[in-house]
Amino acid sequence: MVRIAISGSVGSGKTTLAKELGRELSFSVIHLNELAEKYKIEDVEELQTFDFDLDALLDTFEKELNEGLHQNTIIESHFSQYIHPELIDILIIINRDLKELKQEYEIRGYNPQKIQDNLEVESFNLCFYEAEEVGYTVGTSEVLGRVSSSQDLGHETANPRGFVFSFDNNKSMDNLVEKVLRRLKKLNLLEVKDE
Repeated sequence: MVRIAISGSVGSGKTTLAKELGRELSFSVIHLNELAEKYKIEDVEELQTFDFDLDALLDTFEKELNEGLHQNTIIESHFSQYIHPELIDILIIINRDLKELKQEYEIRGYNPQKIQDNLEVESFNLCFYEAEEVGYTVGTSEVLGRVSSSQDLGHETANPRGFVFSFDNNKSMDNLVEKVLRRLKKLNLLEVKDE
């Protein structure tokens, strides 16, 4: 069983990446933004969005994860970093060039305030730092080396959980998918999906 979460700024490519990885790995894909509507509190017209009860949504969703639901699943949303790290094998944060994001927001018809707010989130790499605050372990070359060497030595290691890695989406989506698949392979997550 493998659970992959994908987060990043609005327009960074999360949904497309989730769909592509889901197709490639034969995983189901859950778009948490669609669930957020159920927990809606009020519309926020100046930001062209709505407020919702994030805690209630996460309580319900994490309970499902604890009960063993959503196996071999990709979970995507701009707030996936708030899912408890013990329930996620790897959290992928997608970054994108600010000029490209601004163009994407203009194409989507976002108002100037929404554009500014979303660009600030990206410029501060907020999703990544929020993931660290929640308790995700920053994935590094050292982490990958430890996982690989323990496997090479034949040690029985628990499936590593709660790692966060950051990827730039500044080339093609195919390039991004390939980079993520290589990382999943290095973490031995592709071998455990059938367990």
